[in-house]
Amino acid sequence: MPILSAQHLNFIYGKGTPYEKHAVHDISFSVEPGEIVGIIGHTGSGKSTLMQLLNGLLKPMNGTVTVDGQDIWQNPKTIRKYRFQVGLVFQYPEYQLFDETVEKDIAFGPKNMGLTEEEIGERVLRAAELVDLPPHLLPKSPFDLSGGEKRRAAIAGVIAMEPKVLILDEPTAGLDPKGRQTILEMIKAYNQKTGAAVLFVSHNMEDVAALAHRVLVLSGGKEVLFDTPDKVFAQSETLQNLSLDVPVATRIMLGLKQKGFAVKDGIYTLEAAADEIARLKKEGGANA
Repeated sequence: MPILSAQHLNFIYGKGTPYEKHAVHDISFSVEPGEIVGIIGHTGSGKSTLMQLLNGLLKPMNGTVTVDGQDIWQNPKTIRKYRFQVGLVFQYPEYQLFDETVEKDIAFGPKNMGLTEEEIGERVLRAAELVDLPPHLLPKSPFDLSGGEKRRAAIAGVIAMEPKVLILDEPTAGLDPKGRQTILEMIKAYNQKTGAAVLFVSHNMEDVAALAHRVLVLSGGKEVLFDTPDKVFAQSETLQNLSLDVPVATRIMLGLKQKGFAVKDGIYTLEAAADEIARLKKEGGANA
């Protein structure tokens, strides 16, 4: 059974006004336990609205969101429970840090869940370990941390609620290459250690290629593609028509194919591209 499912979701801002906008239009997809799904689309494609619908911050005008097979809006009084189960990390979450210590900031979510102090303390330590924040940073003010550490502390605050699904909006935005790589490795390790499903929005196709098991492509509030990375990035013309890019490795392979080289399909990481180029050299660079 899918851990998270969206069926025929629709959401309209300003319905019945001159500013009416159909932000999400009849979107249906599902996410399996332990799966990582990348969500891509140009600005205004409906990504942010979809994330808030999945988390229960917005109620769909039509359609359903289910977690573990349960309609999250079947009883509106229980919607708070599902917001803990589907954790949402907004873009630049470090700007939402507010407490006097890192430890207290991470503990904020678990406290709102009504857990015991002992359980809260254990969750804070587990979350900090999962995002690679050493214990000596927990008593410090979050504002004394580096940019990357702040980002990880903010993500730890959501992870500490131990959601079944973690949703991140542009988790590497604004970070230097080292910080970006740290966040990507953290997301992958978190997924592998906990088995939680992860959805993340990104404009960086390399991030999507490195992490995602499947990719959801949105445009104009509609689902355009939902498939494995190799199949999605193989449709480079479709993506370019949507003002989206493809990974550098895919562009290199397409360029070689246009020059007549018999390169394999479905290559979208630099590691795979390097292996394919090595294979071509070994075979003498024979053209197709």
